[in-house]
Amino acid sequence: MSARADVAAGICGHTSVIEAATNDGRAVSFTIETTCDNIERLVGLLDERGSVDAFAEINPRAESAVIKLAREAACCTDCVVAAAALKAMRVAAGLALTADVAIGLTKE
Repeated sequence: MSARADVAAGICGHTSVIEAATNDGRAVSFTIETTCDNIERLVGLLDERGSVDAFAEINPRAESAVIKLAREAACCTDCVVAAAALKAMRVAAGLALTADVAIGLTKE
């Protein structure tokens, strides 16, 4: 099973296309096309790691491997790409239903 997330990251102008795929509903691998150098580093780290355990990633008491690798890749702390990868992972692994996510920002 697989899931895709199309991400427009915000004011930086970068875009990413994330595909999360699994054959067993647990071990998830990512394919990410991006315009961002930091996300490219994340892609390299994810490739080195191999698959991510979807069950471990949804444990609220454990540190997310994807978020940890995003920090190591020097991704912005508020970058939504890692979160989008986790959302796609959940859908691919059958741990969540497909639904769009949106953040609207205004300055007051």
